Amino acid sequence: MLGKLMKYEWKATWKLLLSANLLTVVMTGLARWMVYLMDKSEYSSDFRMVDFMAVMVLFTYVASMFAVYVGTAIYLIHRFYTSTYGDQGYLLHTLPVDTHHIIIAKLLVSVLWVMMNSVIIYLSVIFLFATSTEIVKSMMEGMVDVIEHLGAEKITVFTVLMTIVAYIFSLLARVLKVGACISLGQLSSNHKLMLSFAWYVGIYIVQSMFQGVYFAIRSVVHSQVSPVNYFAGFGADWETTLISGIVSCVVFYLLTWYVMDRKLNLD
Repeated sequence: MLGKLMKYEWKATWKLLLSANLLTVVMTGLARWMVYLMDKSEYSSDFRMVDFMAVMVLFTYVASMFAVYVGTAIYLIHRFYTSTYGDQGYLLHTLPVDTHHIIIAKLLVSVLWVMMNSVIIYLSVIFLFATSTEIVKSMMEGMVDVIEHLGAEKITVFTVLMTIVAYIFSLLARVLKVGACISLGQLSSNHKLMLSFAWYVGIYIVQSMFQGVYFAIRSVVHSQVSPVNYFAGFGADWETTLISGIVSCVVFYLLTWYVMDRKLNLD
């Protein structure tokens, strides 16, 4: 049943979101073409029309990526709300489907779209910058500086893999947080969307306070160990990200499940 739910969720979202990501691909091609024209020797800086077109295309390129990224998030949030607590929710919750399967199906499809969107944007930027050898050289030098600062011995295959795992759990936690806030907002008989937003802001403030206290304590501990580098404690490593991601996933998942399974109110 989980597979069928994921298939249905994918079919309901792929047309719009795939078209949006294709827009990023098209704009990347146009942006690279304009950068190529600007780099050609025969197009000097005196050729104002090319310069103007390049600026407009690059501006549109950046704006389109931002619009696609934000639009994907807004669409997925709207999709979750309407399909679980809106008019479509009446049909969904009458199906002989376990609540856990509903949450997991929507979670996995949403995370898949967000990851696909992020990968396309990253590859787009790399593809665009690859037209300039100077930019690539600067990027490589920056990566070398980061590796030297961290210490090459700290960067291993295990560290890279766990960093990816930590990022995935962090992404799962962010998606589940939105679902939990929307679900908690349904506990009110009026102004459900407004209450959902209030829950999100409240949870964000609480999380920020806990993170601030944690980093403050960690920086103090590091300053005692290494007084020369007082700020060594700032910047979450993969262990912290992974643990906080797992804890957040569990809490937000249980909140979503509790409201959807025990306190469902579609009035």
